[in-house]
Amino acid sequence: MKFKLSLLFSALALSSAIFANEPSKTELANFNWQAVDLSQKITSDVNEAKIVAFAKNLTGTESAVIGYKIPANQGTLNIKIKSLVVDNNHIFVPNVLVLDSDYNVSLKYPASQFKKAEERGLEGNQLQAELSLTPVSGQDFVYVLLYTTEQDLNGQTQFTHPAKLYEKAKGNQPPAIADIMVKHTNSGKIELEVDGIQSTQFVGLGNIAKGGAIFESKAQTAPTQSVGEAKPTASKMQKSVKNEPLAQPVEQTTEQYFNQAVKSALKNHDINKAMNLVNEAEKLGLTQPRKIFLQQVSSK
Repeated sequence: MKFKLSLLFSALALSSAIFANEPSKTELANFNWQAVDLSQKITSDVNEAKIVAFAKNLTGTESAVIGYKIPANQGTLNIKIKSLVVDNNHIFVPNVLVLDSDYNVSLKYPASQFKKAEERGLEGNQLQAELSLTPVSGQDFVYVLLYTTEQDLNGQTQFTHPAKLYEKAKGNQPPAIADIMVKHTNSGKIELEVDGIQSTQFVGLGNIAKGGAIFESKAQTAPTQSVGEAKPTASKMQKSVKNEPLAQPVEQTTEQYFNQAVKSALKNHDINKAMNLVNEAEKLGLTQPRKIFLQQVSSK
């Protein structure tokens, strides 16, 4: 199940306490990352043999940890993560850290962002999430780290009994039988698939507030087309931010507009708007708005 997150924290005021217990870069560099190519699906078993020393600082408990190394120099990434119910009785409940190429924490997805998906066709009961990430330039890889927490391990998830699902699919009254209660454990099975899409979620802006940044925004997929006007007016440029096309080639006044608009959005702590403006500008071939965005955010 795909989800888009709203901006929960301003990157300009993010407390470093959020990631106070993150693993050291040395620990992360020595971790056994699984390499995943673009357009590849990989299935991994999770078990107690994957408990690592830094897990207790990160999670508050002895957690199995699994990590993936994904190419980040070929555009936007769409990452689908599924945690499957095993033997109808246990599941590994993932939390996710996304790290940039220097092992700085950029994004955090708690287990609450994973949605329950019940058995359907050949797909068994599972928890699933879809991440849309745009690595900033200059990165060869991003890293996706999965772990669980003490709170998660103390819980369980209820799934509808397969017999009920079968009868419902046939349009019959489901039998009066108990649903399945699945325990949360340090063992399970993870499916991860990587592909490319269009998005505006930036990964790898450095150690903002000494602890990485949380950037979460809606995807922008509108195409850029020429409407044959050499000098767009301010009102027409305003419309382009709402996904209406601008003229090509781009005039200097257009670039000045986007530069100022990005600065204004950041001054008002509106990260979503600033990122959308950067995306629109890049569709027109403008590079200065992104530079302004990165400079303004990293200087705070």
